[in-house]
Amino acid sequence: MSPKPKILIVDDNVSNILVIEELLGDLDVELIRAKSGLEAIEKAKQQEFALILMDVQMPGMDGFETVEIIRQDEKTLLLPIIYITAIYNENYYRTKGIKTGAVDFITKPIIPDLFIGKVTLFVNLYKQRMILEQEVQKRKEAEEEMKLARDLARQAAQSKQLFLSTMSHEIRTPLNAIVNTAKLLKEENPRDDQIEDIEILEFSAENLLHLINDILDFSKIDAGKIEFEAIEFEIRKLMNGIHQSFDYHATSKEITLEFTVAQDVPAVIVGDSARLSQILINIVGNAIKFTEKGKVLVEAAFLAKRGNIVDLVLRVSDSGIGIPEDKIQFVFESFTQASSSTTRKYGGTGLGLAITKKLVEMQGGSIEVKSREGEGSIFSVTLPFVLSEKDHLDEDMLMKATFQSLAGLRVLVVEDNLVNQKIVSKFLMKWNVNVDVAENGKIAVEKARRSRYDLVLMDLHMPEMNGYDATLEIRKMENNPNKDIPIIALTASAFIEDREKIYTYGMSGYIIKPFNPSELYWKIAPFIKK
Repeated sequence: MSPKPKILIVDDNVSNILVIEELLGDLDVELIRAKSGLEAIEKAKQQEFALILMDVQMPGMDGFETVEIIRQDEKTLLLPIIYITAIYNENYYRTKGIKTGAVDFITKPIIPDLFIGKVTLFVNLYKQRMILEQEVQKRKEAEEEMKLARDLARQAAQSKQLFLSTMSHEIRTPLNAIVNTAKLLKEENPRDDQIEDIEILEFSAENLLHLINDILDFSKIDAGKIEFEAIEFEIRKLMNGIHQSFDYHATSKEITLEFTVAQDVPAVIVGDSARLSQILINIVGNAIKFTEKGKVLVEAAFLAKRGNIVDLVLRVSDSGIGIPEDKIQFVFESFTQASSSTTRKYGGTGLGLAITKKLVEMQGGSIEVKSREGEGSIFSVTLPFVLSEKDHLDEDMLMKATFQSLAGLRVLVVEDNLVNQKIVSKFLMKWNVNVDVAENGKIAVEKARRSRYDLVLMDLHMPEMNGYDATLEIRKMENNPNKDIPIIALTASAFIEDREKIYTYGMSGYIIKPFNPSELYWKIAPFIKK
């Protein structure tokens, strides 16, 4: 409950004070007495008043002098003060009173209704000011709480980002060894009885990588960190690549996998082909996973054209287990599958379709599903693309070629993980690259001072000195041919911020682990000495 407004009555005559107190008796206020100017000044310093009723004629210090002193204090500079006096020559003293900063001048004898009305007005103004100040204070407190909440949320997001970045590195680093060891084994003429085991190893590692990517993508979408590219690509080639990647899995389950692209679908469109692949891979992967027998059909069809924008429909139909009618509305929610038995039998995080829906909607598209339990499902994705003026894309002649010898190229591999050192070195040596190895950034800097290299493959997270600082040290070298050497980051981090940081520190590009041997080759091939 707010305290009552206080009114200070200043008069050397107690009888006058009693009269005023009697007149204001019905007001919900607290009345305080002061019998002199000095006492009034002291009380004005100590307490907060809604109004001062000031007598003019008082011994020692009159009302005008008292008000002038009260007005010198910043706290009481705007405090309403009404003079009450019976002195003669009203206009002269009224003018003098107003000049000292009073808000009104009341002469005696006091007219009760007028007096009470004026006092009530200033009391109400004070109450309104108090309400406004309380509201302002509440808003300030709310803003402070919001700021604190934002700061905590930002700190939590940064901690989450750091955790995910660290975990991404820690998981992807050994995964790089597993994936690429499987690739090396396949290239080293394994016995027929070993091929199946190697393919199982490769398939399991790629499934684990897909799982990690789902978690990272979900985090990036949640943080609004997803970016989309606008590049020309041929949708038929993209569909054919996805078909080939799933063909072995479908064949092993004796499922017919069919891809079709309608004739009126443009040959070349502009959009994010990587995200389109991810969307289709998620939906097609689910269709094959949840289909025990029958067929999975993937179709691309033309829907509409709006200027230079074309809307395409990508439809994935399967004859699988289907989705119960009461569960369809939940299939695009995070960590959700039709039932717990589905999770136990088929696995998965329940993130794939949630990510897919977000990726579709963030590109201005839509996704819907029709399904009946036991009769299969149809997922339809509608996405807008920009039309290209081209009817085909010329293939890069380098990409047409098989891996050629890179003899003469000197590469420094900076990697603290011994297994990954050997994996990268093995691939490089298969291409006749002259390989040198450094276990951390500090050793890399020393080697760069002493020896000449054509290229550095730089891990980022290392003891002693990380890849960022090592790159800065190399870039600082004076009169050293390695100062401007191409430095390619070999990193397990998949975050946009880390990629931007790579260029900020003077690196020439990056390769994400687990790397594809083809990507590694085409990243370093341009630096071969002619």
